[in-house]
Amino acid sequence: MFIWKKEFELGIKSIDEQHKCLLDLGNRINELLVNHDDDDDNYDEIYEVIEELRAYTVYHFNTEEELFLKYNYPEYHAHKKEHDDFVAFLKSVNPEDIDENQKGFLKKLLAQIVQWVFKHIITTDYMYKDYLLRIGMK
Repeated sequence: MFIWKKEFELGIKSIDEQHKCLLDLGNRINELLVNHDDDDDNYDEIYEVIEELRAYTVYHFNTEEELFLKYNYPEYHAHKKEHDDFVAFLKSVNPEDIDENQKGFLKKLLAQIVQWVFKHIITTDYMYKDYLLRIGMK
């Protein structure tokens, strides 16, 4: 489902690698959904991948935000707000929601991640790409 494409590349190696890891986590969520039967209880696996996604997302956002501060990226606050909103969404996930309807939960989570990740990488992250590359970031 999440396939790395050339147009996702920012040309900043550390960020591109982190984006690939985020896509891998999205693929793990998709695999849980595809392989889930209504009689299955995959709560532990679902909860584990959500926790990994939360932790890795925070790590990735911190990496970007440190670069923004280091290189005085003028759109830092707007970009950080998008980060904060997505982290708030991930933190709002209620473990009880997972248990009540695992397949429905996975569908909703995956739709949100697909929408956010691709929109964010292709639009918002592209806004800082040129700025950082112009000042010599690689």
